[in-house]
Amino acid sequence: MTAMTFPALAALLLLASPAAAAAEEDAMRRDVAEIVDFFYGHDFDRAAPAAAALEARHPGHPAGPLFQAIVKYQRWVAEGLREDGSWDAVDRDLSRAVSAAKGMGAASPAESHYYLGAALGFRARGLAARRHFIRALPDAAASLRELKLSLALDPALEDARLGLGMYHYFAARMPPAAKPFARLLTGERGDRGKGLAELWSVANSSGVARMEARAVLSMILSKPDEADWAGAEKLLAELMTRYPRNPVYRLRRTFVAERRGEWDQAAALADPDGKWIAALHPGLRLNARAWALYRAAECRLLQGRVAEAEKLLAGIDDRRAPKGLGDWLRLRRGNLADALGRRDAAKALYEGVRDKAAAPLARRFLDAPFPGGPRDVAPFFSGY
Repeated sequence: MTAMTFPALAALLLLASPAAAAAEEDAMRRDVAEIVDFFYGHDFDRAAPAAAALEARHPGHPAGPLFQAIVKYQRWVAEGLREDGSWDAVDRDLSRAVSAAKGMGAASPAESHYYLGAALGFRARGLAARRHFIRALPDAAASLRELKLSLALDPALEDARLGLGMYHYFAARMPPAAKPFARLLTGERGDRGKGLAELWSVANSSGVARMEARAVLSMILSKPDEADWAGAEKLLAELMTRYPRNPVYRLRRTFVAERRGEWDQAAALADPDGKWIAALHPGLRLNARAWALYRAAECRLLQGRVAEAEKLLAGIDDRRAPKGLGDWLRLRRGNLADALGRRDAAKALYEGVRDKAAAPLARRFLDAPFPGGPRDVAPFFSGY
């Protein structure tokens, strides 16, 4: 028989003492809640060491590597899903979380299934974010099974409903051709209503996943296929207030105000010269300001305030524009040229638009010069 390590012995002693185990669980919950606030606040310089410290305080527990993976994942998303090895680092931590979750199965089966489901679910999310949808499905299916097992063993594990809600909702929104394949792997069809109900259940709970559920719902409600602008505005206002250093909530809220036709409110939220940009993490400022300038310019153009729009567009450096913004800049510069009576220049700009959402608008402006033509606004991108 091998000698027992100190962490293993400590774990057994905690299990033997219900009061000690409860205190340990409460401490971990507080640690995790702090990490969640750090990464949603885009304070990655504090989130990363806090997640590493979580693992050091709870060696062998899957929470440590899982939250290190989540911090890296959130930073990767915030910085534009760059193919620079960031995803590989996330995946390594997820693999460690999977191994740790499997190792705790005998002592705590409900938690084992929960952490296993959470780690596999995040792997599926990352693969889907990289547009590897087919590769994501087996992990998504396995995650679904593990989360259902955790809830069967402990219905109080409310956080497990987050993954279930995300699967049910997004599976219902899959392209028709993909739905049978997803159901074959998971045994369940997508269900929009059920998914939303599960997400709201978590969002209104006191669990660690509460803010994640509210963030996911704010994204869902502000998509054109839901278009619950009032519901999205309420969630985004809360998230923006709680996490002022996260530009996603402010800029998505700006988009929602635009979709509601609230041009002055949207431009005020964008506030491209406001103090909020200086408060951001240095790595996020450039992209955030470019998008803020774009949103404010879009508002002013669609209001007919051409001189203001011209000044705002001039503030964006095309060579350093964030991914996804380039063709929308061409479109709006074409609108500006039309508004200033430079039709040939406008046509040249419209003809250069290739983005799948912007190009149909550009073609319509070729037939109906601005301010005629469509009144659509740029969609909200993951890179803002």
